[in-house]
Amino acid sequence: MRFAVDGMLGKLARWLRIAGHDTIYARDLKVEPDKEDETLLQLVARQRRVLLTADKNLYTRALGFGFKTVLITKKDVVDQLLEISKALGRRVKLDFEKSRCPVCNGTLIQVDLSEVSEDLRKKNKDFWKCSSCGKVYWEGKHWRSIIKTAERYEREVGKSLPRRR
Repeated sequence: MRFAVDGMLGKLARWLRIAGHDTIYARDLKVEPDKEDETLLQLVARQRRVLLTADKNLYTRALGFGFKTVLITKKDVVDQLLEISKALGRRVKLDFEKSRCPVCNGTLIQVDLSEVSEDLRKKNKDFWKCSSCGKVYWEGKHWRSIIKTAERYEREVGKSLPRRR
């Protein structure tokens, strides 16, 4: 799924990117704060993205235009993913093989070890580089936390969505 996320949901935007979803975050649009909602709505219309927002007014406006939109009311990322799943009637797929840059939404490409500092090579063997911003990523200690969150979501979504036959 492709998402557009309002400025109040930065953690969710980063998480969706890590989980492999093309996710535009309002704060990345580089527009004045008072123009953010309008710019986001135009982007949703043009690119047919699902709008995720914690702003009731933006949610109502988006519904008025007929856009797929989800009002996010929870703070915990698993609860937010569950809200999205329930609203859309299907689970949010977590595909870490397709992770995107959590900073800029660029695609990640595996890089040769020669492109990474020796210190990092001592502790890790796989590295990915953002095709847009150039930031390098690896599965560090934080990766365990990401996997635990993903496992928790998968357990919970199984309880909350009806099984398809």
